[in-house]
Amino acid sequence: MHISLGYRRARMRRVMASAMAVGVVLVVSACGQAVEDTGSAQEAGELYVDLDNCGITTEYTAAPEHAVTLTSNATETMLELGLEDRMVGTAYMRGREIAPEYTDAYEQVPILSSEQPTMEQLIDADPDFVYSGYPDGFSEKTGHTREQLGDVGIDTHLNPEGCATGPVDIDDIFAEITTIGEIFRVPDRAEDSVAELRARLDDVRSRVGDEEPVTVFLYASGTDTASTTGANSMATALMEAAGGVNIFGDVPERWMSVSWEQVAERNPDVILVREEGTTPQYQSPSVTTKIADLKAVPAISATTAIRNEAFPTITLSQLQPGPYSIDGVEHLARQFHPASFG
Repeated sequence: MHISLGYRRARMRRVMASAMAVGVVLVVSACGQAVEDTGSAQEAGELYVDLDNCGITTEYTAAPEHAVTLTSNATETMLELGLEDRMVGTAYMRGREIAPEYTDAYEQVPILSSEQPTMEQLIDADPDFVYSGYPDGFSEKTGHTREQLGDVGIDTHLNPEGCATGPVDIDDIFAEITTIGEIFRVPDRAEDSVAELRARLDDVRSRVGDEEPVTVFLYASGTDTASTTGANSMATALMEAAGGVNIFGDVPERWMSVSWEQVAERNPDVILVREEGTTPQYQSPSVTTKIADLKAVPAISATTAIRNEAFPTITLSQLQPGPYSIDGVEHLARQFHPASFG
């Protein structure tokens, strides 16, 4: 795609005008996570630095006004903070429904595409900020990597879980909400959101804390082998908060393929089935189909999960790190330890 010199100049004029019109107070976010507010970036004109966000540092002299989100967790983080009026588009939901609590706000946001938007679609939306919850939201194939967007004056942000090289924690979700609150100059909303989400998480932990952990195999997809998650994925942290233990939680990977024999050897109590959305371009088997496929795998037929037909479910949207993940923890805990919830 060819980006006109006129567009580049217009975009850069807008960025430079914002930068030149203000004084500077510095608030730094390390590795995409907010630190103690030493000057408060909530007032327009103060400088907030998103430092080394998955390798890219961005200076914000004013809150973005025209944001586009890619993936459900980025969208839900924005809506959690009441920022739908700052959004000019969203994309890459792949048929997944938005969290119920955000439905009304989501209806106010233009949908650019159910899949990856093209660079043309992004340019037509005229964003000054593109936020992705997962690395593949920024796509070489469709011509909008973070570097390519930066070249035309569009700031970008990636949820740090997407570039994590070690285990992550639910506190990283709260840190990300705080960071987005700082970037958009709504730190009080972020603080309130984190407090409410943390209280819900603490309630779950208090209910299941004395229960014997359930051993869990997360089944995402696959027939010859199985796609699952390891230590470096938020899914593992969510399972643990809900009173479960990922049977592959000792493997330092985010997502990986394992053999059915490996699953059988670790003998999970339950098999957690990931539910995904479906679009004409992206077809995913239903939960019912996935469970039938699991029952047909000879290598795992003697596992506790298969013998007890223990197939809890979780949506892909809940597994992606964001505010909806706390709903996911609650949902998992009720399935892992139903007696703890009456």
